[in-house]
Amino acid sequence: MNISDKGLALIKKYEGCHLTAYLCPAGYYTIGYGHTAGVEEGMTITQEEADAYLLEDCSRSEREVERYNNEYGWNQNEFDALVSFAYNIGSIHQLTAGGTRSREEIAQKMLEYASGGGKTLPGLVKRRKEEQTLFLGLLQPEGEQQTEQSARGVLREGSEGEEVKGLQTLLVAKGYPVGEIDGNFGTDTKAAVVSFQEASGLMADGIVGKNTWAQLDII
Repeated sequence: MNISDKGLALIKKYEGCHLTAYLCPAGYYTIGYGHTAGVEEGMTITQEEADAYLLEDCSRSEREVERYNNEYGWNQNEFDALVSFAYNIGSIHQLTAGGTRSREEIAQKMLEYASGGGKTLPGLVKRRKEEQTLFLGLLQPEGEQQTEQSARGVLREGSEGEEVKGLQTLLVAKGYPVGEIDGNFGTDTKAAVVSFQEASGLMADGIVGKNTWAQLDII
């Protein structure tokens, strides 16, 4: 089994992409989506190379999750979530207690792996919750995640109005041309949204919901 686009998007979202090598807190030069093998100071890569490194590194995490397939018979959602977990942690051996825990116990225990340096890290808390949601098969497409409490509505091709103008303005400010900022969500705006979602590790469906708004708001 291989990780799906949904699983890859989750990893991209939380790893972030760096096309120039940087020294991570653990003291290793890192590039792309957390790639460390053969990375040296001053190294640069293209987006295509970053994506290739991601697949290469995911293959190791895939093999780690496959080790326990005889015990569980993972479905795609479970597999994707656990590959993301292993990509970040390095293993699922402790999480599964060597393959002895139930699915329910695994899902519950995921949330305990959200600390670093003895402190709970908000970013890891969010990642573990999303991995748990995916593992349980509850992760919905971007446009379906909008709640009544959200301040902004879901926008998609055909939407019109001031909110679309605001979206277009944000996209242009981040380097994604939309043609004319006219409040009409047409093909150019959809193409810009898809490009932004792909670069941000989101589900690239061209629908602007809660997750896409959140990424657009990051300065």
